[in-house]
Amino acid sequence: MSDSPRHPGGYQPSEEPAHPSPAEPDPAGGYEPPPPEPPARPLSETTVEPVEEDEPPVAAERFRRTTPARRKVIPPHRGRGHWRLLTGTLTYVMVVGGMADYVEPETRALAHLAFWLVTGIAFLVTLGRERRHGWEPGPRWPWLVGAFGGALAVEGLVLTVGSPTIIVGSVILLGFGLFVLMLMG
Repeated sequence: MSDSPRHPGGYQPSEEPAHPSPAEPDPAGGYEPPPPEPPARPLSETTVEPVEEDEPPVAAERFRRTTPARRKVIPPHRGRGHWRLLTGTLTYVMVVGGMADYVEPETRALAHLAFWLVTGIAFLVTLGRERRHGWEPGPRWPWLVGAFGGALAVEGLVLTVGSPTIIVGSVILLGFGLFVLMLMG
């Protein structure tokens, strides 16, 4: 609210008449109706003139798309390295090596067979992607090293250090891996 006697503000009714008489001039700052809108003009047709080949292109013409962006096919890219294979093999060695003293040898043999089966399926999926996208064949040896090297690493670690040491080493390796991942972002 205003403390001024000229502008009382708030909910008080104004003392000025609502409609001034025609003899009185309009009050300063009063409401005036908006001016009438001009009539709408008819839309003109736009024409596109072909660009002549003799004229040098305008700067923006050089970068004009010929295909809309949503219709462009983004080519699939090959994965960088064998990180999934390496991570899967290390996880397999940690899990099966850590449980080796606590399960029967037949269970460990079934775990080896299951790992070889999963590695073989992943290899076949990779071969299918190479053929489907027309990529050059990648190296095949990492798959054999991962499959047989993982099983040999489990058996070698079980014979040399035992499952409790493999479990402790796995926890340390996982902690280090988590630390590196947190540093990356």
